[in-house]
Amino acid sequence: MIALARLADKGPLMAGSLAAGLLLAALWIPAIVVSSGAYSLVFFVSLLSTACLVVSASVVAFVALRHSEVSALRVVGGCLLLLIVVSTVLYGSAWRIPTIVVICWLPAIVAAVVLARSIRLDYAVLTVVAFGVLSVLIQFIALGDPSVFWLAQFGDSGSAASLPEVAGVDAALLEQQRLEVASVMANMMTGAVGVSVMNIALGALFLARFWQAALINVGGFQKEFHALSLGKNVSLVGLLVILLTFFVGGQFAIAIAVVVIFAFFLQGLAVAHALVKQRGMHRFWLHGIYVLLVVPHTSLLIAALGMADNMFSLRNTEKQ
Repeated sequence: MIALARLADKGPLMAGSLAAGLLLAALWIPAIVVSSGAYSLVFFVSLLSTACLVVSASVVAFVALRHSEVSALRVVGGCLLLLIVVSTVLYGSAWRIPTIVVICWLPAIVAAVVLARSIRLDYAVLTVVAFGVLSVLIQFIALGDPSVFWLAQFGDSGSAASLPEVAGVDAALLEQQRLEVASVMANMMTGAVGVSVMNIALGALFLARFWQAALINVGGFQKEFHALSLGKNVSLVGLLVILLTFFVGGQFAIAIAVVVIFAFFLQGLAVAHALVKQRGMHRFWLHGIYVLLVVPHTSLLIAALGMADNMFSLRNTEKQ
């Protein structure tokens, strides 16, 4: 991965070509696999596609951190010119692919500029959180009721009418259960989109910062991440938002709460990593935490750990 950073460091033309190539790979790899009928590989290909998308954004974020926002704008400008041509030739629309660039790259680039100017990782993370909240607002402004939109996207797949008849099985009951599950998933999608925007931006930002540290300050990113703290005031505001969800309810409040919880989940991970290092514990403890993330309540516990750290300073960051 450091080799990619060294390539991106050779100039705007190289960085732009690298970022554009990774983005196109992220878009085309799933399409190629699906068209070939290799559906068993869809999950792994989705992971690969997401990785390419994150790395493409991290290339531009790295340029902003390593050089300046002006250099990053040159890279983005070169990428857009190339992608406009590709989008026009392949899809007949000049802005189809560039629109994806704006959505996926902008939060990471803005956060990188904030980090470069402030040298504060918490400010950069809060910038990404703001984009997560903004993505929720945009969904409500553009779609009215996002749950209706997402429910329509699920379509009739899995409906009782499409299933073979089985003796003793109530088709009406199956259909009712399917609709209930689809409704729950549709209500969750608004917040999930906000978290997805944050995941891509944070993944790109952290990778870019790691590259920068690897080239000029080995181990610097680890110390910076281990010391990540969003602050007591942010924690109080986040706690207020989460508590209001219980009284106000509604899809909008829940989606905002999901974004806020994810922010403190990130700090909780930083606390866990810092404590494992400070106490000389085996890294398998961290592996266990990540494995347990398949249990939904684990994420809430880690978020609570991050929020508690703002109040009680669970880490001794002087030892980092």
